[in-house]
Amino acid sequence: MAKMLKIVYESGTSHETITYKSVADFMANQRLEVPDLEDYYKINQVTLDDKSVDLTDKTIIGLYKKFDSEGY
Repeated sequence: MAKMLKIVYESGTSHETITYKSVADFMANQRLEVPDLEDYYKINQVTLDDKSVDLTDKTIIGLYKKFDSEGY
């Protein structure tokens, strides 16, 4: 079963929230020519099925690389 992914990030001076139905949806979207999120956006919080995801690189590309290294 797919796990709901929620990302709270900074866009300029505001905090935005985006939700994906699964990690696979997020990964596929980031591979698009024009993805939803810029690689450099700073992440404030990420949850996967309401459980916090720990990141060493708190950017969108950091999240992408983490999931990629985990085989998503």
